[in-house]
Amino acid sequence: MDFRIVRRLGHFLAVAEEGHFGRAAARLGISQPPLTAQIQALEAELGVQLLERTRKGARPTREGEALLPIVRRLAEDARQVESLARELRVGRHAPMALACVTSALFDFLPPLVRALRSELPDAAMSVQEMDTSDAVEALRRGEVDFALARLDADRPPLRVLPLGDEMMVAALPEAHPLAQEEGPLPLGALAAETLMALPRSISPAYFDRLITACRAAGFEPNTVREVGSAMAQLAFVAAGLGVALVSTGMARLRPTGVTFRPLADPVGSVPVALVWNAERETDAARAAVAVARRLFHGDAAPNVLLGVE
Repeated sequence: MDFRIVRRLGHFLAVAEEGHFGRAAARLGISQPPLTAQIQALEAELGVQLLERTRKGARPTREGEALLPIVRRLAEDARQVESLARELRVGRHAPMALACVTSALFDFLPPLVRALRSELPDAAMSVQEMDTSDAVEALRRGEVDFALARLDADRPPLRVLPLGDEMMVAALPEAHPLAQEEGPLPLGALAAETLMALPRSISPAYFDRLITACRAAGFEPNTVREVGSAMAQLAFVAAGLGVALVSTGMARLRPTGVTFRPLADPVGSVPVALVWNAERETDAARAAVAVARRLFHGDAAPNVLLGVE
């Protein structure tokens, strides 16, 4: 890897975000001529023009706009490296890398992290938000120690510890006629609706359970609109673009513009689970499993945190 390019991409990001070479230079703590030279060197290396000057400053070209999402991810990764390095400098050890799905960020992540920090105050920890499929791949590659994801069974070498049962509820735009009714909602009442759903590539277990529930209620979904996250499901519902079946955990967020109704024939949600790679099991994963068993299952098992019996 040519780290000079990484540094120059950071300079490009600063100009793109500030919209002005002078402000970007001040933000980076350098003068404007070296910044301009770095951008020109980057454009020469990549073979594309990234920025164009305007009367008010500068803005990304079409090619620059295409690269911005990747550059922002690189910048976020760099910030995580800096954050972890700071924790290690002050004496923290046994770094823990955790992936977490959006729908577990509120009910499951906080108590687990608090418990781990309480029992292992010197352990550095990094958390990345990922969907289930990305978390599974990160575990297989050894990029994270464990994950909070929606899986309902082991996928060797991945092991799964369910953390709690949840049900699905219907999420409706607050102005929808069905939102004005009371009591449990027959799932068949949604037969003609556009369903906002996570694609199967992101969460196979959720997608399969959704389609199976609809078929059991006697219909095939009229239209399925795939969205990229559980939060996007709720946002699209609030905008009146369709309805969704989401976990009770997501319903507890109570977003503006969305009404939730229980289903007449209950449909179990795919549980949030602690997932780890048995072939790459780390001390951090063993610690998380031990804490999760006590925290969510009430197990009184002996400590196995970081190899301590």
